[in-house]
Amino acid sequence: MDRIFYPKSIVVVGVSESPKNLGRNIVENLLRFGFQGELNLVGKDGSELHGKPIYRSIDDVPGVPDLAVLLIPAKAILSCLEDCGRKGIQRAVVESGGFSEYSDDAENLERDIRQVAAKYGLRFVGPNCISVMNLDNGLVLPFVLMEPEITRKGGVSLISQSGGVLVNSVNLFSCENLGFSKFVSIGNKLNLDENDFLEYLDGDENTRIIGMYLESISNGRRLVSLAQKIRKPVVVLKSNRFPASNEVAKFHTAALAQDDRVCNAAFKQAGIHRVDTLADMITYTKVFRMPLPQGPNLGVIGRSGGQNVISADAVTSRGFQMLPFSDATLESARKRSRAGVIRMTNPLDLGDIFDLDFYVDVLESVLRDSRMHGVLLQHGYGGPEERETTYKMIESVKELSFRYQKPVILTIITSREDWFELRNASDFPVFPEAGPALEALAAALRHYRRIEGMARDN
Repeated sequence: MDRIFYPKSIVVVGVSESPKNLGRNIVENLLRFGFQGELNLVGKDGSELHGKPIYRSIDDVPGVPDLAVLLIPAKAILSCLEDCGRKGIQRAVVESGGFSEYSDDAENLERDIRQVAAKYGLRFVGPNCISVMNLDNGLVLPFVLMEPEITRKGGVSLISQSGGVLVNSVNLFSCENLGFSKFVSIGNKLNLDENDFLEYLDGDENTRIIGMYLESISNGRRLVSLAQKIRKPVVVLKSNRFPASNEVAKFHTAALAQDDRVCNAAFKQAGIHRVDTLADMITYTKVFRMPLPQGPNLGVIGRSGGQNVISADAVTSRGFQMLPFSDATLESARKRSRAGVIRMTNPLDLGDIFDLDFYVDVLESVLRDSRMHGVLLQHGYGGPEERETTYKMIESVKELSFRYQKPVILTIITSREDWFELRNASDFPVFPEAGPALEALAAALRHYRRIEGMARDN
C-alpha cells in the first residue's frame, strides 16, 4: 500500500497538452502540491507538457514506475494494465469510468481486468474513481484541479466510494479549519476495497481519525473484524439505504443495497460511529480532535438563560448529567455578579458578567474539579467590541482543555460578518449550537469506554 500513497515514481497515462485534457489536470495537481518524485507522462499524441516529454506508450517510459495512474477510455484499460504488468508495475489507479456502473455489458470487461491483475500480481484502486491524495508528500491525483490554499494538512483521512463526495469534503472541512492526511476514492472497488484502506490507515502514523463514505460494503465480516481492533475513531456515512437511492447508487458506483438494520447492528458491534450527513461527519471529527470525555458529568456555562435551558435538555437527552458545581466555583461567580441575579446552579448563567477573562477563570475551576468530565461553554456576541477578546478566549479554552485533558464544547453565535473569520482564528473547534456537538461527544464517550475495555482485555 505504501507504493500507492508514497510512490517514488509515477506514470500518468492519458495525458495531452490540450487545456481540456483531464490527464493534464492530474499533472497540474502534482506540480501544485509539490510532489517531489519522478513523474512520467504517456499519451497517444506525444509532444510535451511542462517541459516533460509525453511518451507514446508505457514501454517507452524509462525504468519501472511505482504507480500507474490511468485515465483513458474503459475499453483501453485491459490492454493498458497488460502493458503495466509486463513492465513490472504492480500498483495502479484506474480513474476511468464506463464499467458496470454504466452498463451490465461491462461485467465481462471487469472479469478480464481482474484476471490480468491477478496474472501480474497488480493491485489497483477503482475503476470509476477520482483517485488518491496524500498531503504528506504532495501526491494529489484527482482529475479535477485542487487548491492547495484550502486543502489543509492535518490528521483526518477519508475513504470515499464517491469522488464527488471526497471533493465536497475537502471544501466543507476547509471551512471548519480541519486538515487532512490522506484521501482515497475507491469507486467501483474492483480490486482494492474499503477494508484494505481501513487496515492501512489504522497503521498510518499521520492518521488520527478515519472517515468513510460508503454506498456498499464489500466484506462486512472483515470490516467488523478490522474495526473492532482499531483504536482510532472510525466515522462512517453509509448511504444507499432505501430503494429510491439504490437505483441511483447502482449507476453511480455499481453499488448494491444492503439491509440497513444489519449495517447498524454491525457498526455498533464494531465500534464504528455512523452518521447521516457530511455535516455530522464534520461535527464528529471536530469533537474527536479534542481530549476524550472519561465520564458523563458535564458542567454547563453560558451567558444566556434561554440557551442554558436548551442546553440542559440537550445534555440530558444525550445521556450526560449535570452535577452541582463546587463551592469554590459558585463563590467566585457570586462575587462577580453585578446584579446578584445569577442562580448558583449547573447550568451556570453568567449573563450579567461581561468579562471574558472571568469566563476562562470559571472554566478552569470547573475543569479542575475531578468530578467533572467536560464542559459546555456558550458564548455570543454581536459587535466588534468583543471580537479580539473572543479570539483570545478561544485560545485560552484550547490550552485549558488539553492541559486538563477534558473536552470543552465551545459554542459561539456571532454576526454573519464574523462567523467565518472566527472559525479561522484558531484550530480549536467552535460550534454554532450544542445539540449536534453533544451527540458527537456522546460518541466520543462510547469510544473512550471501548478503548479502555480493549486495554483491560489486553
